[in-house]
Amino acid sequence: MKTIGLDVHKDWCQLTAMDDASGEVVLALKVRSDPEELQRVIGGLPGQKRVVMEEGTMSAWIADALDGAVEEVVSCDPTVNALIARAEDHNDENDAQRLITLCRAGALRAVYTPPEPYRTLRSLVRYDHGLTREITRTRNQIKGLCRRAAIRYHGIGVYHARNRDAVAERLPNEALRWEMESLYKRLDFLRIERVGAHRAQSRWARSLPETQRMQSVPGVGPIVARTLAAWVANPGRFKSRKALSAYGGLGVSQPVTHWQPTGKAAASRRGQREVKRVLFLAAAAAIQGDNALALRYQRRLDAGWERRKAIRDIARSILFIAVALWKHETEYQDELVHIPSQPGNA
Repeated sequence: MKTIGLDVHKDWCQLTAMDDASGEVVLALKVRSDPEELQRVIGGLPGQKRVVMEEGTMSAWIADALDGAVEEVVSCDPTVNALIARAEDHNDENDAQRLITLCRAGALRAVYTPPEPYRTLRSLVRYDHGLTREITRTRNQIKGLCRRAAIRYHGIGVYHARNRDAVAERLPNEALRWEMESLYKRLDFLRIERVGAHRAQSRWARSLPETQRMQSVPGVGPIVARTLAAWVANPGRFKSRKALSAYGGLGVSQPVTHWQPTGKAAASRRGQREVKRVLFLAAAAAIQGDNALALRYQRRLDAGWERRKAIRDIARSILFIAVALWKHETEYQDELVHIPSQPGNA
């Protein structure tokens, strides 16, 4: 077996190949970042091979290009590779070799690369969420300009088309009026683009029946379902509910020292943030309805749980239920949701 480290850049990759048996570097060269060139060079090495690289925007097509040419492609999380990031002799050649060292030591955290059509859906969902953030940012800039000009406003009325002329007239000069008009134009454009993003997602997700099944869960709408489908991609890759919960950003962090828990368990900050965001939105919607999840939430509050802990419990339940429906190809059944007993009851 040969382990091949790839330090990937836009135009070139540093390739280092090491023989696992002897620990000797058998090949080190600069290769153009091109699918055919990588296939030719790596495929030309004799014997079994595995490729290791850090996760990035080019990881997916590199993995596709090397499919069949190597036994394994490992794309790893660069944020945990301190041996590379903090090294004083940080350069392309050393980085590629250190990737091999970490891989052979089992010290890499592999990142899952989804297949199509989930890869494209993930890209569309990421773009949609980026548009949402830009809309929020633009709204905040509009309100900020109003505050700087001592213009009072209430709620979202400052964004409405019928109020824009009145807002602009109260600005003290032409320059600020132009700035406000530009912000309004940007807000309108972003809203139009977000509608287009939703349509593109909807068309692409038609071939994914799991998105329809997940929408049968209370609180889960099209956006939540598509986000879960895009980021989970393969529910079978999670070995346990704990692993799924951690991926969704709903795990619990508990420090341990001398084999004993220390301090108070707290919500973990790890996990996929977009999944976590939509799960909390789904939970907030679910507890407003007449369903088992809303009753479960109320029972948690009656038992003395803090509101944020109870809403996290509902978000976690929605994640587990949605993935279970996906795996077993079934529809949501309200009566199967576990509801804690009333406080004081046996």
